[in-house]
Amino acid sequence: MTVQDLAAQFPDWVIWRGACETGPQGWYATRRAVSLSAEQLSAGLAQTVWSDDAPSLVLELERQREIASHLARQDGEA
Repeated sequence: MTVQDLAAQFPDWVIWRGACETGPQGWYATRRAVSLSAEQLSAGLAQTVWSDDAPSLVLELERQREIASHLARQDGEA
C-alpha cells in the first residue's frame, strides 16, 4: 500500500510518510481544510492521526469516518 493508494481511498485527508535519518518512519494523515469543533474533538475525531504502518493508519481513518457518521446522524436527529 502506497501513500497514493491511501490518498485515493481517503480524499479528505492529506497523507504522508514520516522521515528520519534511517529512512521512512510512521504514516500520518491530517484533515484537508477542516477545523474540528470542541464537540467533534470530544467525540473522538482528530485533526491529525498517525500510525506505525499503512494498515493501522487505514483502521484509524476508518474509525474517524465512523465517528463522523455517528455525529452526523446525531445532528440529524436533533
